[in-house]
Amino acid sequence: MTAPSAIRTAIIDDHEAIRLGVGAALQQHTGGQVRVVSSHETVDAFLADHVEADVVMLDLSLGDDTDPKDNVERLAEVGYRILVYSIADNMYLVRRALAGGADGVCRKAEPIAQTIEALEAVAHGQMVLSQEILGAIESDTSYVAASLGPRERQVLSLYVAGLEIPEVAQQLYITDNSVKEYLKRIRVKYTQVNRPANNKLDLLRRAIEDGIIPPVERRT
Repeated sequence: MTAPSAIRTAIIDDHEAIRLGVGAALQQHTGGQVRVVSSHETVDAFLADHVEADVVMLDLSLGDDTDPKDNVERLAEVGYRILVYSIADNMYLVRRALAGGADGVCRKAEPIAQTIEALEAVAHGQMVLSQEILGAIESDTSYVAASLGPRERQVLSLYVAGLEIPEVAQQLYITDNSVKEYLKRIRVKYTQVNRPANNKLDLLRRAIEDGIIPPVERRT
């Protein structure tokens, strides 16, 4: 029986102690399950090295003052999965990273075992957000969300939870066409605030950013 391949992990953080310490901890606690293949201070330096990695652990606030959304978009564009690894005390920056397409958020204060779980989940295509992060996003009143009505929020919540259009219609006692019209209006509203949602995954990210979310649990 072939052993599963190690998760090739890259770390982008402007603090050398974090890069070295987290890298050593990951490799020590996983017995080769996670292999740290590189560490860089900036996204520019990382991309210049053309690193082969499955997951990039990205700090929100890098020393070059780059925008988390831009950083995530650049990494995602070339095929990397991104786990934001940060103290995550600035919900605006967290939202920016999620808007750019980050696959999850993990706090630096969490035990290394939880960080490993998050890496594994992201490597397997899952979105990772703890209830603590979700709660902080939802309670962040400084963020201006898209102006969705109560019914639009219901439709969006059910749709991004995994229900198909007929199932959403059945749940809300409306027609399939009504659900489609609500989704169309929702996408228009997000586009109007410069947060386009062209597919279901984009809608999930917008729902998370705005606190319109179904229960989300970390999975391994």
